Order: sequence, then structure tokens, then C-alpha cells
Amino acid sequence: MIPYCQHEIREADEEAVSKVLASSRLTQGPAVAGFERALCERLGAAHAVAVSSGTAALQVALAALGVGEGDEVIVPSLTFLATANAVLLNGARPVFADVDPDTLMLDPRDVARRIGPRTRGAILVHYAGHAGDVGGLRSVLGAERFLLEDACHALGAEDQGETIGARATLACFSFHPAKHITTGEGGAIVTSDPALAAACARLREHGVERDARAHRGLGLPAALRAEETGGWVYEMHALSANHRLPDLAAALGASQLARLDDNLARRREIARRYEEAFAGDERIALLPERRGTRSAWHLYPVRLRTGGRAQVHARLHDDGVGVQVHYIPIHLQPWYRERFGTGWGNLPATEAAYLELLSMPMFPTLTRADQDRSIEALFRALESTAG
Repeated sequence: MIPYCQHEIREADEEAVSKVLASSRLTQGPAVAGFERALCERLGAAHAVAVSSGTAALQVALAALGVGEGDEVIVPSLTFLATANAVLLNGARPVFADVDPDTLMLDPRDVARRIGPRTRGAILVHYAGHAGDVGGLRSVLGAERFLLEDACHALGAEDQGETIGARATLACFSFHPAKHITTGEGGAIVTSDPALAAACARLREHGVERDARAHRGLGLPAALRAEETGGWVYEMHALSANHRLPDLAAALGASQLARLDDNLARRREIARRYEEAFAGDERIALLPERRGTRSAWHLYPVRLRTGGRAQVHARLHDDGVGVQVHYIPIHLQPWYRERFGTGWGNLPATEAAYLELLSMPMFPTLTRADQDRSIEALFRALESTAG
């Protein structure tokens, strides 16, 4: 079976992890800070905060923005559950907006229609690794509302010559094994704002403030003030949980990050071969890169204009090609339908895309032979299900 994604572990990765195993610090040590510095250097970002997952990155970023009870955050439904769940986990309510039929990312026009008195901001998902319309969304949201970039697909993507995340108020990345680089499980938040970076660093560790200069005191009697200022003292300034990334994971991530450019180049080569194979076939619609952008090609989604996606999916799996569907719209999930009354007909462009989408195999170690086999299998499946 050819998978739709596949991580790669090399000898250099094993050596990096082994060094941490042989050290005295498996977590809360220097490897995390080293990984954060490497992320900043590669992305051109000012600050990075490594966390335990992409979901944790979204949850921590929203908390740092002060999102809470009574707030609303506009999100797409054509994304993984984490995007909307992170809003709920901060006590706020996700409001689903439709996607642009061409890019499958938040449609600024529909976002404008969903803005209400409780709207704090929106989350843009850079779907499949393509760069979304940051400028268009910022324009409709206005200066008083935030735009959080869910860049979990988009490590290394570019917009107008700049890497996604370089100038973001907050951008979140995932290092799950399906992504460009992996830390096993893991994620990171990057930001241009030092205050937001400091807030994220506190929130990844139970809201604890370890910088003595920012301490507020423990309320001890005056005679016991010395007990508030020792080197052991820490203070909790916000409610949060443990979202730390271990040093073991950070070492793996730093090793993999060093070959990100090779990873991206290979993905772009694979994408070009798919485009050449499918160009001009009216049964297959491709997801274009927006003008002035370069995709990171986390996924290679195609849209089947013929219908019958379920049959094509089954036929491909029978032929040993492990295509996947990204994603089941969140507003159709039972939990959301039962609690918020969402359902079919709410988001026409999202629902139309869901019925057509298939993600073809896309990972750097995909061989030309296996890519050709995948392409031929899709053509056979379309022929066998025609009519």
C-alpha cells in the first residue's frame, strides 16, 4: 500500500535524539530553546514557542490573545477538528464561515458576513500547504480583531517572497509525523510580538511565570518576605496546563528542520508531475497556488468532478494506493450538530468540496514509480466508476 503520507527518520535524527538520551535533561532542557532558535532563523520569525502539538499551539495562541467566555472566533469547517476545538477549549464559540471554491480557504466575503458584536477574530487555515489570503482577511476583520494563522500544513510556504509566519501576529505549526518535519507529536507558535511570545511561554507551562522581575508576590506577612524571593520561587499568573515539548522531541525536530529545504523541493517536484499528468482532464480539478505564493504541498488534493468519490476511494485502496480525504467538515460532525445545530446546507462551498476531495500520495520519499502507479490507478478508478 502506498500511503498518502510517510515520515522519514535518518541516522542524523537518531544521533540527535541519542545525544539527549545520554544527557541529564530529557525535558525542560536546552534542546527546546535550540529548536526554537532554529525555527526563527528558518522562518524569519522574531519569536518561537515550542509546544506539545499543533492543537496545543492553537489553544495556547488563542489564550495568549485573551480569547474566553462569551467570545466568538470565525473558523473554516474544511479543516481538522483541532482548529475549532481549540476555540471551545478556551471557552469561546467557533463560528463557521465558508471557503473560497477555488482555494478552499476562508472566503473573506463570507467572513465579513459572519462578523458580529462578539467576534474577536478569525483563524485562517493555510489548507494543504497553500498560502491563504492574509491581506484580504485582515482587511475585513479590521484592526480591532485578530487573525490567527493555522499554518500546520504550511511549514516553508511563501507569500510574496516571505515565509508564512515571518510577520504573523501569531502562526501555529504542527510536527505530527504526517507533516514536513516531525517531533513525534509537537507544534510551535511563532509571533512578531514579544509580549505574545512571553504569554505563550507562560501558558505552555501551567501559566507559570519564572521571571522574578515579573513576580507579584505570594502575599506572605512582611516578616516572611524573603520566602517570596528565593531562587526556587515561581508564580502562576494564568490558568493553563502542561503543553511542553520534551527535549527528545525538540532534538528530532531540529535535526529534521535542517533538511526542510530538500523536503520542500521534492514535494514541489512531485506536485509538478501530478499537475502534468492531470492537466486538461476535465474529470479532475486541481488546487491552484494563489498568485505570488509558493505552496509547501503538505497535501496534494484533487477534486473529482465526476462524483462517486466513495467508489473511487475504494477502488484506489483495492489497487494499493492509500488516498485520504481532507477533511470531513466539522459542522457535520455529530458533536457539533447536536450542540450548535449546524448541519448540511450551512456551507455550500465547503460541502461541495467535501464530496469531491481526494488527497493523493505526497511525501519526499515517494518514488517516481509509485507516483506513476498512483496516477494510473486514479485514471483506472475513474474509468471503472464512470456512469
